[in-house]
Amino acid sequence: MRKNAGYGWLLLLFLLPAQPSLSVAAAAEEGEREKLLEQRKQLAATVEKLRQEQDSLVFLKTMQASDSKYLVLDLRAAKGQLRYKNRTLKDLHILQREGTPARTQKAVVLTKKIEGPRQRYALVFGRSLILQPRGAAPYREDSIPRAVLTKRDFSALYYALEDGAMAYVLL
Repeated sequence: MRKNAGYGWLLLLFLLPAQPSLSVAAAAEEGEREKLLEQRKQLAATVEKLRQEQDSLVFLKTMQASDSKYLVLDLRAAKGQLRYKNRTLKDLHILQREGTPARTQKAVVLTKKIEGPRQRYALVFGRSLILQPRGAAPYREDSIPRAVLTKRDFSALYYALEDGAMAYVLL
């Protein structure tokens, strides 16, 4: 019985110094894990950016093949373009914007052109965006983002676009 007790103490002496080295290895492993998680986040962001760019290019290629006018609006830079095929017909300047679209980039369809009493004019792109001229009576719905254009830019759009016209909104 005494022989077994000696081996137990000897085994205990060998295990004690090994314990700190295990915690160092676990810390290193945890550091590697953090690096991999950070790298995964960066790759997911890159994939999303490339997917949005691909959507934009597909939209432009489709619209260039069709025989209709379309808009490309960059709300971040407060500018846009009225285009036909691969030509720019008019550069637009956005004066102000209220609210933000749900997604950062997307194609939207012109669903309604409003021309009414009391100088109320608007181009409504579904539940995604409303374009209005400066000085017009506001056409507001709380959940729909709104952008204000100069009167000259808005009237060019109003008479150039038909219901069903497409716009690509960048944000």
